[in-house]
Amino acid sequence: MKKTEKLINALTGEGSLTFAENLEFAIELEKKIPHLESQEHEGSTLWFENGSANVSNTRVIVNPTGHIVFYNDKGRRFLYTDPEGHPLHEALWAHDDNTGETQLAQARVQLDSRQWVGIKPRAKTFQTQIDISSHDGWEKISLDALREKAAEAWRVPFSEVKYFYDDEHMVHQGDGKYNIQLTKDGLYALHEGSFDKSIFISFMFQVNWARLDLIPVVELFQSTLPGTGGAVFEFIWGIYNDQSREEELPPLRYRGLPTYPSKEAFNIFSAFFEPQGPEGKDIKKIFMDPMTSHEITWTPQKHAPARYFSDSHKIVITAQDGYLYKVTVYDDPITFPFINCGGVKKPPIEREVTVGTQTFSLVEGELGREIPFDPIWRLRPQTDPTKMQPKSPFTWKWFFNGEPPVVDPVKAQYTVPFYPEGAADIDESSLQPMVLDQMFHYMEMVPAMPHRLEKINKVLIHTFDTVLAGCIDCTQEREYTVLYSDPEFAQKNAQLLWNYAASRDQLKNLEKVS
Repeated sequence: MKKTEKLINALTGEGSLTFAENLEFAIELEKKIPHLESQEHEGSTLWFENGSANVSNTRVIVNPTGHIVFYNDKGRRFLYTDPEGHPLHEALWAHDDNTGETQLAQARVQLDSRQWVGIKPRAKTFQTQIDISSHDGWEKISLDALREKAAEAWRVPFSEVKYFYDDEHMVHQGDGKYNIQLTKDGLYALHEGSFDKSIFISFMFQVNWARLDLIPVVELFQSTLPGTGGAVFEFIWGIYNDQSREEELPPLRYRGLPTYPSKEAFNIFSAFFEPQGPEGKDIKKIFMDPMTSHEITWTPQKHAPARYFSDSHKIVITAQDGYLYKVTVYDDPITFPFINCGGVKKPPIEREVTVGTQTFSLVEGELGREIPFDPIWRLRPQTDPTKMQPKSPFTWKWFFNGEPPVVDPVKAQYTVPFYPEGAADIDESSLQPMVLDQMFHYMEMVPAMPHRLEKINKVLIHTFDTVLAGCIDCTQEREYTVLYSDPEFAQKNAQLLWNYAASRDQLKNLEKVS
């Protein structure tokens, strides 16, 4: 197959493009591709027109990993695929008639599960009115003084309040009245890959997608579908590098009111961006403090994680600079991927990928599946001996007496709490995490409760499908009987419970859970 034919196949592949403007542009680009010039640059191949490979003339870049980026006539990426043409993300850019600038209108990213998540910039503007006229000397109260009070009340850094609530977002209406505004982007689950059938996931703090300025906080991060973080960071990393072709961008910072730093967040940030902090300070410690996490700056890694879809093996692999990190299987009813832990630690629910010299194996308990390397993946062999982890007394399937329920692979991806974007009622299953927290709060208020709980030997759990794992105490042995109606949530909670107990060497306390 000619190189240009491969580009055309990626551009015109089924499901690669859904936005009407992109489809229209792709028709014209398909005609141009056979006539584009090409040149090599730092391991990439640039395909361009008009005799110059500058930003506005470059139409396609094939990265050193083989991944393909397509650009519109303004030099903005609108499609990114793996080497075989599987779409990884699509972006729609629009011209703002008021400002004359280009803005991101919508974007969608494909997850390893082949589900799609959408980004809608400027999804909603929140407004509130404040009146400080009742305070003595209100005429002399500055905007910074108001911001300081807000920072104190919200327990966030003053600098971050000022960043999001600049003077344009705090408009004085006269007589001590202010109109406070804040616009946020939205994150959506896209059924069948389209915004026509979308489910609201979360708001996130507004990003200037045309010139990246921050790593946004996703407010309802526990509502994201598995793999959302990696796919969105793949998009952010890509457009940061695109925009750096025009001019050097300043490093990004993780910003929000508040931020939600975690070990998992640090790991995924670090996979795509290199952290830098004050000299001599512990970078991770600074990041993990919500009051200082914004002080860490992030610049792109030279080699970001790269994803490859394989229709022949029905898998998606994620590798970084030749190192195989994880493998996801098509239509897998289990949402946990196979992880390459190198024998250092136990993978979640003991799903592990072990890498050899020419093949890798997907291992789950006593079962295994060997897959040969594909040259497209550019994987490095691993010759170091793998340390065997101690065998667990049982797997998560034990909680179902060895026969877990039959689950729908797509529905399994959606076993997260969803909260409506507007004023619609919240589904009961999404309220259960709050109910459980409230129950624990009331129990903690009773001084004798720990002593009473120690006397309980048998527990029945019913109608708590969303939070079954949170209802079971791993610290001591009890007999638990769990009744459920949703097999997907039951399976997920069994796996979460197993992971939690295994990480604390408490599985033996759960032998009577069924």
